[in-house]
Amino acid sequence: MPAKGKGPRQGNRRRSPGPAVKAAKPKQAPPASKQHANRKVEVQKPEPEPVEDEDSGPKLVSTIPRSLQQLLLDVFKTALLGEPVAESQSANPDGESQPAETKDKEEPLDIKSLIQTIKGMLYQRDFDSAFTEANEDLLRAYALRWSSSRSLGYAGILKGVLSWMREEEEQNTRGRTRSNNPSTRVVSIGGGAGAEIVALAAVQRDLDTEAQPLEQRIAEVSLEEKEEKKPEEETASTRGLSVMAVDIGNWSSVVDRLSQTIFSSNVPFPSTTKHRPPLLSEAASESFSVDFRRADVLNISDEELGNLLVDASSSSPFTSVLVPIMFTLNELFSTSMPKTTAFILRMTEILPVGAVLLVVDSPGSYSTLKLGKGPDGEPQERNYPMKFLLDHTLLSVAKGKWERVYTEESRWWRRDAARLRYEVGEGAGLEDMRFQMHVYRRL
Repeated sequence: MPAKGKGPRQGNRRRSPGPAVKAAKPKQAPPASKQHANRKVEVQKPEPEPVEDEDSGPKLVSTIPRSLQQLLLDVFKTALLGEPVAESQSANPDGESQPAETKDKEEPLDIKSLIQTIKGMLYQRDFDSAFTEANEDLLRAYALRWSSSRSLGYAGILKGVLSWMREEEEQNTRGRTRSNNPSTRVVSIGGGAGAEIVALAAVQRDLDTEAQPLEQRIAEVSLEEKEEKKPEEETASTRGLSVMAVDIGNWSSVVDRLSQTIFSSNVPFPSTTKHRPPLLSEAASESFSVDFRRADVLNISDEELGNLLVDASSSSPFTSVLVPIMFTLNELFSTSMPKTTAFILRMTEILPVGAVLLVVDSPGSYSTLKLGKGPDGEPQERNYPMKFLLDHTLLSVAKGKWERVYTEESRWWRRDAARLRYEVGEGAGLEDMRFQMHVYRRL
């Protein structure tokens, strides 16, 4: 099936006016899938507060500072609510900024109307209109409404996994010659809506900061509203991230806007006109790159899949590979279990030893399938948890080629509703995220 973008599946609600985002009611929301028209609209009923499962294996879920979370949100707002930052102004010969004359000023998005349109399409299960055939305004509104929340939750997950991968790499290369430019290839299946991209940029910023000597970190100024270090004074990361987002929908404009804004110093503080240094400095652009590929991962050739996963054309080989499949795998299974199983097995043969597969999806009833036929030839309802299908494919069918290093059936990520500010229009607020998470490593 097509690779998808991020679906909310959290509560539908209207945000009350005011500087802070109010707590979300535990209601359902239409599944924001960019995957396929055969997808079911999931409805989450109010439920008692769940108890998180105990972590198994290494600690692979972390957090990023609240100030960095706020900057992440401001990147979404600046990139998608107005004109692209790279085109909104230019420099005159004296180095002073001036309005760009090459493009007419964009009309502001009617967020409320666009979000209602998307929800209507999702309710009618018209996923082609909502995503595959959607215009840029609809896709921007979707990313503003749902990708921003997802990105906050993804940042902690991706930071935990990347930190663990780097620690493992350090241990494995101890006493041996190490790469001068260690880098990680991140191939996000269904990542066109931008949640993983911005989350990874925030993770790169946070990990680089943690890697600095204590004295330098103390000297660094936070992301709060005060005098900040100039971007040109920052140094490039010593560990690179090459991000490839793959999706069935045409998210190229959204990805371009977000990628530009990640490196832009034209991101204002909330409710002010004062600008802050970029999420990643210009120097960091040498070690953090983003690309987008429109593709149906269930139907592409082995050669195309290989180019996506390992980028054989790259002049410098990657020292590690991470494949996040965030709120996408169960939809792939729902579209075609045989094709999805074949896709996972094809990935198995292509990915190098040590590659990591990260699967995050909705827990509980959202991860069930109805397959098979009864004796009379009529469809027979049988429920297969996504985790069962995943384990069966990786640990039984591909026996000896993968190890599971982490699994958790249910976990909550909760936003700081009282302190994070995100005013982008009526109907677009922040939500908490409940998820299951599984991590596998290629043997």
